[in-house]
Amino acid sequence: MRVTKAAPFIFSKRGIFYFTRRIPSDLSGHYRCSRITLSLRTRSIRAAQARAAALAGKLDQDWLSLRWQSKDDQFSRFLSDRVVAARLISNAPTLSEAAKIYVEAKQAGRPQTFHQAVDRIVSRMVAVAGDKPIDTFTREEANALRNAFRAKGLTTASIKRAFNVIRAMVNFVARELGLDEIRTFSSIYFGESDGETKTKRSPFGDAELKTIQARAVSRRAESVEDSP
Repeated sequence: MRVTKAAPFIFSKRGIFYFTRRIPSDLSGHYRCSRITLSLRTRSIRAAQARAAALAGKLDQDWLSLRWQSKDDQFSRFLSDRVVAARLISNAPTLSEAAKIYVEAKQAGRPQTFHQAVDRIVSRMVAVAGDKPIDTFTREEANALRNAFRAKGLTTASIKRAFNVIRAMVNFVARELGLDEIRTFSSIYFGESDGETKTKRSPFGDAELKTIQARAVSRRAESVEDSP
């Protein structure tokens, strides 16, 4: 059986299905061969397709991780010392790289505002702390982002939505690349919500309560008198 669009990465030999996939040229240095081929140990085309899809997905993740780890940034000489130091201690993608991964994976069926929301939060975070690997941001920098939003006059609700975006993005990419959990953007203190800052109503005093009770009794009495 030949590899086709209907059955990608699959061929059969003596009734047994096999998985095969060529290694990308830019990653050839990481492997001892130019193509991966292994038995799927099944004679069922449906089972073979399911197993091949799982293997292909795993390879895509591995290759993505290898590409980030071996990246050569031609603009590194323009970076601040803080960002350069962060990149030296981490193989995780930078915030802008993570944004590309996240959008490419999640944009299907999403409105244009989804991409715009990601771009806005990433641009603001980069302006605050630089385009560093996602696992090197500190809580101090996350709080600085919150304060920057406040300085621009954003409401608490808007700031929370922005942090929901960056938290979801960072957590998704960390899971996809097998990184440790990143909690920098979680449990940020935003203060009281806008609705909670309004003046609270003072409780009724004893005299006011007695007046209200008297009116209620009077209304009940009038209701009884008016009834047939």
